[in-house]
Amino acid sequence: MTGLAQRPTVGELRQARLALPAPVPGEAGAGARYRRALADLTDAALADLWAGAARATGLGVDHGVALTAVGSLGRRDGGPLSDLDLLLVHDGRTLDGAALAALADALWYPLWDARLDLDHAVRSLEQCRQVASADLPAAVGLLDVRAVAGDAALAQAAAGAVLADWRRAARRRLPELLASVGERAARAGELAYLVEPDLKEARGGLRDAVVARALTASWLTDRPHGDLDDAYAHLLDVRDALTLVTGRRTTRLLLSEQDDVARLLGLGHPGRHEVVAVTAAGAAVTDAADDLLASAAQAARVISAALDATVRRARRATARPRFVRPLMVRGRPTPPRLPSLGEGLAEHDGEIVLAGDADPVADPLLALRAAATAARSGLPLSPVTLTSLAQAAPVPEPWPAPARALLLEVLGAGPAQVPVWEALDLAGVVTRWFPEWAAVRNRPQRNPLHRFTVDRHLVETAARVPATRVPATRMPAAGGPAPREDLLLLAAFFHDLGKVPGGHDHAATGARIVRPLLDRLGLPPADRDTVVLLVRHHLLLPAVATRRNLADPAVAAWVADAVERRPDVLALLRRLTEADARAAGPQAWTSWRAGLVETLFTRVAAELALP
Repeated sequence: MTGLAQRPTVGELRQARLALPAPVPGEAGAGARYRRALADLTDAALADLWAGAARATGLGVDHGVALTAVGSLGRRDGGPLSDLDLLLVHDGRTLDGAALAALADALWYPLWDARLDLDHAVRSLEQCRQVASADLPAAVGLLDVRAVAGDAALAQAAAGAVLADWRRAARRRLPELLASVGERAARAGELAYLVEPDLKEARGGLRDAVVARALTASWLTDRPHGDLDDAYAHLLDVRDALTLVTGRRTTRLLLSEQDDVARLLGLGHPGRHEVVAVTAAGAAVTDAADDLLASAAQAARVISAALDATVRRARRATARPRFVRPLMVRGRPTPPRLPSLGEGLAEHDGEIVLAGDADPVADPLLALRAAATAARSGLPLSPVTLTSLAQAAPVPEPWPAPARALLLEVLGAGPAQVPVWEALDLAGVVTRWFPEWAAVRNRPQRNPLHRFTVDRHLVETAARVPATRVPATRMPAAGGPAPREDLLLLAAFFHDLGKVPGGHDHAATGARIVRPLLDRLGLPPADRDTVVLLVRHHLLLPAVATRRNLADPAVAAWVADAVERRPDVLALLRRLTEADARAAGPQAWTSWRAGLVETLFTRVAAELALP
């Protein structure tokens, strides 16, 4: 620390924290070590402050009173400008009110003079318990109470008492906790799908990770499976880099700061940040900024999944227990049989699990059956099951007909498929089936019409297909094959695979990418070519409808030629257009745009009906 003491005073603490060398990009655990060093600096300054306050007041502060940290400082994961959340705990006997007030003044005023953000309180052990029982955010924060100076045994007693109360009241307080999580998500949105997310408040952000840990501490549920700790650490890394870039305490990752934050984290091409897109406002977007949002989205999805699994199990723990009479075989009790959900699958505690005779390594269709069962039943796949499915044998190529049928069953399930794909994707199953998915996974969309990342948009588009059926009275009258729902579902699920870094015409790029993918799926050449045609022209109807003179007969003839004068393709393209737009967001499918597309569709259908 150049120009600063190794043990800064509180007056030097702000500068000392900002001057601490930033973590080395890409070095394992560098962010965690950086935050521990920040906590060590802060603890040292506060310990000296405590000693100075004792001297200034002439009070004995070794027993009956303690300076404790809660929140991020209590967890030792605060950032370079995180606030100091401090609690002066006393036993209610050793120091009287006047002495406590004098000690508090000797502690708080130097921190205010140093321009440090301070959240403070003075409470007895009993008051800590009362506040925790009445104030939910305070209770969650007090779960991380940690002694900084003074009577460590008293601080430990406070922590133990609050934790014990939390566990005793967990069943009663769970609805309140979950309501606060839902309200915050509605207010701040989902971190994974925002282009300027709040790293702390948004769904899947830092607060949700703390809530998941609080639920685990309640003993209502086990520690969630997955990479929760790594995801939480990554968002902390992003938050710290954002603070160092902006020089202010903030958790809102604005577009104008993303490139610098990404550079500090070592993201993007080494030594250069390539412009890969331009926003509607004309701002350049670099590969590094996209990588930053993608990494934050991945972390947020992991945290959201961990919280959902934790909540699900906590709710089951609070439900009235069911008494299951053991099955008696020859006078001896045996474990009850799990309800079967099909070959290799069963239901246990409201989740889909593998049956005892299931063998993922020897059953290449097990993951597809599990996905179809989850979409059909609405039951989630258990975390342990997802881990097993990720190790399942690969599906033979080209895919056999039963495998395609299972895939289409999932794609045809409507909105029920969305959580299924989310779970499979986080487990790594989707990219095993479709390696092309990796290029669009978590990829942000800088178009204001889009509310989701590319991969989630593909899932949402497929989910909306069943709701886009065109009435028979508006179908093209010309002969030919009937529109194929299965081909439409595949086109919807793969239509934006061309939105890869560096791509310009994503529809044409997607058509090239999807052709070999469909061959691996075992589609006959004619069906494959129909899906490729839909992917290549999935922007055709809205582009023509909003930019061309629809009264010109040549326009309808040109579109008819583009769809190879096939009424079935036109009908499928009309439905793909609506599903794509509705999945993008409410501004993409307004009554004006829908009316123009419908007019164009009707005129092209009439053109196709001409002899």
